[in-house]
Amino acid sequence: MNGDRAAAQPALTRHDLLVGGRWQAAAAGYRYRVASPATGADIADLAAAESADVDRAVVAGQAAFEKFSSATYFERARWCENVAAEIDARSDDLARELTTEQGKPLAESRGEVTSAAAGFRLAAAEARRLTGQTVPVADPAKRVLTFRSPTGVWAVITPWNFPFNIPIEYLGPALATGNAVVWKPAPSTSRIAVRLAECITAAGVPDGLVNLVTGPSVDMARHLSSHPGLVGVCFTGSSSVGKQIAQLAAGKKLLLELGGNGPVIVLNDADLPRTVQAVAAAAFANAGQSCAAAGRILVEPGVHDGLVAGLADAANAIRVGPPLSDDIDMGPVHNEATAQKMEQHIEDALGRNGNLVAGGARLPGLPSRLFFAPTVIEALPGEALVIREETFGPIAPVLAADGDDALLAAARNSRLGLSAAIFTRDIPRALRLAERLAAGQVVINDTSNYWELHMPFGGWPGTDSGIGRLGGRHALEALTEIRSVSIDIAS
Repeated sequence: MNGDRAAAQPALTRHDLLVGGRWQAAAAGYRYRVASPATGADIADLAAAESADVDRAVVAGQAAFEKFSSATYFERARWCENVAAEIDARSDDLARELTTEQGKPLAESRGEVTSAAAGFRLAAAEARRLTGQTVPVADPAKRVLTFRSPTGVWAVITPWNFPFNIPIEYLGPALATGNAVVWKPAPSTSRIAVRLAECITAAGVPDGLVNLVTGPSVDMARHLSSHPGLVGVCFTGSSSVGKQIAQLAAGKKLLLELGGNGPVIVLNDADLPRTVQAVAAAAFANAGQSCAAAGRILVEPGVHDGLVAGLADAANAIRVGPPLSDDIDMGPVHNEATAQKMEQHIEDALGRNGNLVAGGARLPGLPSRLFFAPTVIEALPGEALVIREETFGPIAPVLAADGDDALLAAARNSRLGLSAAIFTRDIPRALRLAERLAAGQVVINDTSNYWELHMPFGGWPGTDSGIGRLGGRHALEALTEIRSVSIDIAS
């Protein structure tokens, strides 16, 4: 399991910003380094953009938008398909670099890269069928048509948990609809962002339609979010940062996919082996670093003990180690803040008389301090931090509840409303519960992480989980605007 610990460290790679089709240093010459969470070793030296670099990128995006917004949807679709082909051609190298920089197992990285290529192809397909309509009107001398038109330059700000696939959910629809982008990836996973930008340029996407600004500057990110040259902001990340972006971007179009702490409801008649497998996958895949992870597991008494025992067995069976090894199931968490939040939530739960069933601590004897044991805690009160907040780590917190009213009350004990799951053989009951949950997606009898690229995905209104919907045509519609054209045909 530790076989690659002694392997030679990869060479430090050096990368610049992509502005107007040219790779160039930051205006102020600032740089920063990215380290592998699995080893702690520096793996990339990147340009650190400041506000002046954002200004240059927005200007480049505006020029490209003006030049290419009249391209046909079929031409834009070919751009997206060419990017997908570039990703496919480089998939093995991309997966290894993704694992090295993010920390997830190589098998998960391969799946993410494959999904990213599929995302560009989906955007191409949706672009070819993004139709308008004719509108009936009272005036017999008028014919009214509607079109979906590109809107301008968008900021795209993406996180570190799926740093190759999540950007595609915005970049593909933006390119397919004729918009330009200034993309700011998470600082700690910016090398894989550079690799994606290289695929985009190699695919022949016109210069300036996708501009990449990397760096840790908070002022730079704020300047980007509020930039007067942008028409909108796309963001996936935490609810707290999403709220700040919404304030900074007041008056702009917004597409925000924010935090989740999804309730997973397990009813007395659930198929227990199937449920254990699905809930464990939702809690521990990508080291629990998913907005649709099993944040709170609400269980009826008849299956409570069996579920807890099954989850403990599943957690203890997960092989944790260096993510480039073929014989591991889970790598490190991505950063120290995530590890510390795990510790904080576990300490709080135990202080409230929660029962630690599996895991609960960092794992010694591995190349970095970011390897955390998959954790199961039960007998939790509703006020525990792990119940009310998003942990974003490999933890399965179990809370007992009996009957629909108690389950729904526990499910509503959070400001987050992104994804939920229900396990039962009673489908009518499941549908009744699903219709009362404040969640943008409810999965019945499968992992709460289940999603396909064309499905609508986003937070429920009134929660802190975002605005709008990703997925297929929904993202393309969010990035365009309906334009009405009235034609007088009177002779």
